[in-house]
Amino acid sequence: MKGRKKLKNFFIDLKIPRAERLKIPLVISGNDICWVAGLRIDERFKILPDTGKTLKLRLMRL
Repeated sequence: MKGRKKLKNFFIDLKIPRAERLKIPLVISGNDICWVAGLRIDERFKILPDTGKTLKLRLMRL
């Protein structure tokens, strides 16, 4: 997906109930949302062949 979308509209488009939205973790860098955990990663933060340093995150249910 290209461009930007408000998080609220992203959740609405995916038909995620309002009560569930607060349970979805977000990974943030500065003012940017890098990853809506389990749903979508921002194109600017994807790992590419020429990517240098990375941070590995693992999402686990408790």
